[in-house]
Amino acid sequence: MAGRRSGRAAAKRAAAALESTPKSFADLEDEPMPDAGTSPLGSKRQQVPDPDDEKDEDHQPKEESGDEDDAADAAEKDDESVKEPTPPPQLMVRRKRLGRPPKNRPPDWDNMISVPADEANTPRRRGRGGWRGRGGRKGGPAAPKAEQVIDQEGTVAEIANDECVLPEDPEGETKVDKLGNLQGGRDYRCRTFTVTGRGDRLYMLSTEPARCVGFRDSYLFFTKHRKLYKIIVDDDEKRDMIERDIIPHSYKGRSIGIVTARSVFREFGARIIVGGKRIIDDYSVAQARADGAVEGQLADPDDHFVEGEPYNKNQYVAWHGASAVYHTNVPSVPVPNGKIESKKRKVNVNDMNWMLEHAREARYVNFQL
Repeated sequence: MAGRRSGRAAAKRAAAALESTPKSFADLEDEPMPDAGTSPLGSKRQQVPDPDDEKDEDHQPKEESGDEDDAADAAEKDDESVKEPTPPPQLMVRRKRLGRPPKNRPPDWDNMISVPADEANTPRRRGRGGWRGRGGRKGGPAAPKAEQVIDQEGTVAEIANDECVLPEDPEGETKVDKLGNLQGGRDYRCRTFTVTGRGDRLYMLSTEPARCVGFRDSYLFFTKHRKLYKIIVDDDEKRDMIERDIIPHSYKGRSIGIVTARSVFREFGARIIVGGKRIIDDYSVAQARADGAVEGQLADPDDHFVEGEPYNKNQYVAWHGASAVYHTNVPSVPVPNGKIESKKRKVNVNDMNWMLEHAREARYVNFQL
């Protein structure tokens, strides 16, 4: 192209420029210069400020004076002295993670975590519970008083000392004390015992007085006589009763109900006394007289006992053959007209109702027994 210099010519000119060093100063020696320290005028000379240097100093931070550095060092030393000492390292222990593990565990899942030793020994609080709010959890309402309805009119009696609080009969109180011990040489027809943790108060197994007065089980016993208060013993009391042979070991898994001997005597009077006689051995003497009871009459003529011989209290104990009393005692519920008349209906048994009819017949046979 026209006007464009040749590359070869440009290379020649560059090589010539490199070789164009002055030849006249090759043989001259360097002029010796005095040292800065040996010159007497060196200390008096002042450096002339270079404008380029001033520009550089504008872009660089100014150096602090020596006094400022010393003050900063002293302040740092004071701050270090005020700081608390470094706490010693905590001892960490490993324990199992709390809560349920994830369903899909990652490959590096570790079921153990590291916690401080003091937290590992601290008992954990309950896992569940709502927000306590300000001031913590408040105490709940006080437990209601133990009460029980004692008649069909809805009269409520308070429970104290494991029995209903009822009006006392002055004459009846002379025959039994507050703990249930009979006075005047009287004796119960059922076994009595004390219960651990309940003092010297006398109790009875609820099934034994129920059988003694003609009930098949304690359910009707408490249903018909609402002034009696049923107590369910706990495991410790039950274990103690087993060790004392009050109940057999096979009863450890059953619900055991007991009742105070004093409340049984107040309810049944002479019927629960060995050889009991009306009015003489009754607790509510005024009520017995109002009912027309004859003083001195045997309360239970079917109760066979011989004076001077020990009374057989085991006849009302289930594991000593107490089922025999069901055939000798008076039925608990009065039977109208002396006999239950039932007409057996005829039912066509088929493949649809055979199981129902079989269950009905089994219930009828059990009722007859």
